[in-house]
Amino acid sequence: MNESIVQSAKHSSIRRVLRMGGPIVALVGFGFVVVGVGNFLMSFGSHELPQFFWCAFVGMPLLFVGSVMCMFGYMGAYYRYVAGESAPVAKDVVNYLGENVKPGVKAVAKAVTEGIMEGQQRDGDKR
Repeated sequence: MNESIVQSAKHSSIRRVLRMGGPIVALVGFGFVVVGVGNFLMSFGSHELPQFFWCAFVGMPLLFVGSVMCMFGYMGAYYRYVAGESAPVAKDVVNYLGENVKPGVKAVAKAVTEGIMEGQQRDGDKR
């Protein structure tokens, strides 16, 4: 397949931004979640209200967005890996089925042929 049809002119630069920015955004989001949840858990030991619990609510969407950016940035490499791993298996399955189904297909074809020939002989008698 011609990749220039599928990919835009900015494809490689967008992929680079997704691959570099995704982990950064995800790490920042994870840091916010750790601070928010940590502050919430630390407040159980004292009688103070958690001050930085809001960080968890900021970090969760950032963690999600960073993960999605990574997913889209590495999607092509992932699918090439999956295709490389599964194509030989699919080829072996098709070859195995082709060899082992052959006798059954021959028997069905023979039965159909005999049925057609019997039908033609009966129709020939009635004509």
